Amino acid sequence: MKQLVNLLDTDGVVLIDSAYLTDRKLFGQIVCSFRYGREEDECMGLNFQKDLYLCSSQIYPPPEKRDWNLTKLQERLLKKLGPNAFPFRFVIPPNAPASISIQPGPEDQGEPCGVNYFVKMFIGEHETDRSHRRSTVSLAIRKVQFAPSKVGRQPCTVVRKDFMLSPGELELEVVLDKQVYHHGEKIAANICIRNNSNKTVKKIKAMVQQGVDVMLFQNGQYRSSIASLETEYVKP
Repeated sequence: MKQLVNLLDTDGVVLIDSAYLTDRKLFGQIVCSFRYGREEDECMGLNFQKDLYLCSSQIYPPPEKRDWNLTKLQERLLKKLGPNAFPFRFVIPPNAPASISIQPGPEDQGEPCGVNYFVKMFIGEHETDRSHRRSTVSLAIRKVQFAPSKVGRQPCTVVRKDFMLSPGELELEVVLDKQVYHHGEKIAANICIRNNSNKTVKKIKAMVQQGVDVMLFQNGQYRSSIASLETEYVKP
């Protein structure tokens, strides 16, 4: 299983064996696989995965006319692979969700929840046939959603808490160094505590959570902890 990073247009070349194909046809599809539950919780026919077929077309026999032009890479591949190679192109709908994987917990097993995309090629008689494993090839792709190039001001949050039987309040202010982070970057958080109460702050815990809104049968939200840091003792 290979992986390809792409946005909307997915084009390539498929090489087939004419002896294996015989009188059958070759179809291609873009499949959006959405897993919204843990794999180990599936039982008695209950399945927490939905497959959406976004694009589908017949690749062989090829159409008489194409409404799109070949890329330079496709032209070179067709010239190199010979007459048994056929080009294809799929356009993912712009309103399709972006690829995402919810960070699994330390005790979770199986496939993580999230949205995955696959380019699926199979041989059959009709487009709606159930594909067999021996005559199917899948290629994992990703639909990437880029962050805006213009970064806003530094995120800042202030939380105040008062106590029922104690005077004063406790104020916590957190400021990040920037708004957008990429994979592998360190997150620098400046924490300021203003304790106007008679309570003692013993520990401080900072956590990075991944939140995903899921709208299937009803609105839901998944939250998973990605990283956390906790202090043992805070001086007054």
